[in-house]
Amino acid sequence: MEPGIFPTTIWSQVRLGGASAGAPARDEALAELARRYQAPAEAYLRAALRLSREEAHELFQEFFAWMLSSDFLAKAERERGRFRAFVKVALKRFASDARRRELAQKRGGGERPVALDAEDVPELADRSAQSPEELLDQAWKAALIDGAFARLRTELEARGRAPAFAVFADTYLAAGPEPDYKTLAARHGCTTTDISNWLQRAKQRFRELLRAAVLETVRDPAELGAELAWLFEEA
Repeated sequence: MEPGIFPTTIWSQVRLGGASAGAPARDEALAELARRYQAPAEAYLRAALRLSREEAHELFQEFFAWMLSSDFLAKAERERGRFRAFVKVALKRFASDARRRELAQKRGGGERPVALDAEDVPELADRSAQSPEELLDQAWKAALIDGAFARLRTELEARGRAPAFAVFADTYLAAGPEPDYKTLAARHGCTTTDISNWLQRAKQRFRELLRAAVLETVRDPAELGAELAWLFEEA
C-alpha cells in the first residue's frame, strides 16, 4: 500500500481537520466513524460505568457531541494514529468526567448531532468476565468483520452473484467444521468447481474489504500492519 493513499482515509480526514474546530469535513468524517464504531464505544461505556443499554446509548450521544465541540482532537498526540487507540483514550476521559459530574442525571437535554440507532447495537455475552478495554476490542473486531461481510453481500448481489455469496455465507457462518464442497454443491445446485471458484474469489474479496475497513481507521502503513495483525490474530 502506497503511503500517499493514507491522507484520504476517514481517520486522516478527522486528524487533519482536528485543529479547526467545527470544520465540516472533519465533522462529517467523525460522524461516519461514529456510526461504524458505535457498538464498541457503547460496550465500553456499559462496562466502565455499569450502565444499561439505553443509558449507554444516551451517554454515547453526549460523547459524540463532546468530541465535536471540544479541542480533544486537536490535542491528540501524533503517536495515537489508530482510531481504536484514540477512542480508548477519549472514552476513558469522558467516562471519568461523566462519573465525576454525574452526567447520567442530566441526559436527554441536548441536540443530537447525528442519528445513531440504539437498536443496531448488539448484546455482548458474558460482559462481567472482561474489562471495558477487552469488550471494546471484541466489539471493534465484530464491527469490522460484520461491516466487511455486509459490503461483500451488497457487491456480489449487485453483480448478479448472489449464489456465490450464499455459498460464502454457508461457509463463513457454519457452526462447527466447514461444509465440504460436495455438500455445498448439492445444497446450492452447482458443481464442486463452482464452489471452489466462488469461495476463492469471495474469501479474497472479503479480506480486501476488511483491509479497506481497517485502513479507514489508521494514519500510516505501520499502523495498518499492526491493526491487521491484531484483527487476524485469532483467525
